[in-house]
Amino acid sequence: MVLEIVAVASAGVVALAIVSYMFKPKKYGNKYVDIKEAPLEINNAMKDKMKRDIIRSLQKEKKYLTLIAKEVGESVAKTKYHLKEMEKLGIITSMKLTRENFFLLTDTGMMCLKALRVYYPRNRFERLINSANYRRMRWKV
Repeated sequence: MVLEIVAVASAGVVALAIVSYMFKPKKYGNKYVDIKEAPLEINNAMKDKMKRDIIRSLQKEKKYLTLIAKEVGESVAKTKYHLKEMEKLGIITSMKLTRENFFLLTDTGMMCLKALRVYYPRNRFERLINSANYRRMRWKV
């Protein structure tokens, strides 16, 4: 009876260790990964952590400049510079509503978001799930 309880408890500990390993955050801050499918200029843009954070910030909805800067944790001027660069590459687009410019992802930006999930995942579980979508990624030429 005691051995069965110990065996069940140890199995639970092992399962908990596996789950915590899968959801442990991965830090890709200084690591550069080449996205083989992406064009060269987009590949170079994805190597910048600030640009990756901006793309992740815009994944669900359009946002204005100060909100993006607050979510990314950088100054408004630096965020504006990166947004202009990404707009030149066609990753994001801007639209003027009332007084503010809102930024949102384009189709190329959505492909960049998919590539970020595969090549720069937040944790091992995200990489495992999104590596299944790897074969479906097609970049426009």
